[in-house]
Amino acid sequence: MYGWRIAMFGLGVLVGAVGAAAFSGRPSRMKDGASTVLSHGLAAKRKVQTIMETARENIDDLVAEADQKIQDRQNTPAAE
Repeated sequence: MYGWRIAMFGLGVLVGAVGAAAFSGRPSRMKDGASTVLSHGLAAKRKVQTIMETARENIDDLVAEADQKIQDRQNTPAAE
């Protein structure tokens, strides 16, 4: 999961650098359009990250509950 975050950060830096270089000499309208597109992309990225973090937390909770059930079964004497 940590590698994914680094990759996403790197992609964001790359897109920002390319966008800045490509539109540095262009008219202001192009810059405004590019910044709008980039802002929507960043917003979508943040939403996806939030969804992924929530899913990861839910999976961690399920794994913890499963581990607890295993421990409970091991500590409970078998019915005879």
